[in-house]
Amino acid sequence: MVADRSGITPSPCMVCNPAIKFNAALSFAEKLGATHLATGHYACIQKGNSGDYRLFRGKDSRKDQSYFLARLDPKALAAAVFPLCGMTKADTVHLAEAAGLRPVVKKESQDVCFIKDGHYGEFLMAQPGFAAQPGIIEDVHGNVIGEHAGLHRFTIGQRKGINCPAAEPYYVLKINTQQNKLIVGFKKEGYSQECLVEDINWIHHAPVSSLHVGTRIRYRHQAAPSKLFLKGGRSALVRFKTPQHAVTPGQAAVFYDGDEVLGSGWITENIPKLEGTGSDKTQ
Repeated sequence: MVADRSGITPSPCMVCNPAIKFNAALSFAEKLGATHLATGHYACIQKGNSGDYRLFRGKDSRKDQSYFLARLDPKALAAAVFPLCGMTKADTVHLAEAAGLRPVVKKESQDVCFIKDGHYGEFLMAQPGFAAQPGIIEDVHGNVIGEHAGLHRFTIGQRKGINCPAAEPYYVLKINTQQNKLIVGFKKEGYSQECLVEDINWIHHAPVSSLHVGTRIRYRHQAAPSKLFLKGGRSALVRFKTPQHAVTPGQAAVFYDGDEVLGSGWITENIPKLEGTGSDKTQ
């Protein structure tokens, strides 16, 4: 994934599920007389005693897609059906094979589905009015160490494509769109102790006080023990017990209580780890 013109790295799948699959597609299904919409997500929904619907991880931890569903509202969850909840990918392949479906195994969609070749930079360049703006690459001390061909080709934590020789690899730390600068540093300089999260969508109900959660800052991220400090009903400061690498504005932070998804919000700012600190007990 790469940054957009504002310097943030969007997460299209997080927008697609509530806006298209469980909005436009669900509305169309309802017009046809359907009451529910079934999809192939590896995730689970449970109905509580009070009639509310809750979202949980799927059985297959390697394919679990609860992260991408964390922006759904109660109406969408009430109408959603996930038949693969208790199945692994191997179970699904075996079932398809037994039913004579072809192809049983094909290339999986791992990235944005509407970008067929997977080249995000080229996709952006093809959009009307978009033009690359070459600029300079600086290290964390303000030293100019190279040039970039356009900030749209980079995202926080990226290593590939910087092309600046050094004793150890450089990683993208910041994207400065106002000055068209790419700020890079070594991996140890890319850790954040905290991040700010806005526009939180609470699956069940908004908590009334700070709470301990597991926070995933991207899909392929192991939920990190954190403490959530509320800043109003839909904003929060996330403080990680252990600093996390490449916390990226524009991506979704999804909050878990064990296997249950509590909600998610958009990362708006990462707050670097202070020098000399290793971990924080999130008290």
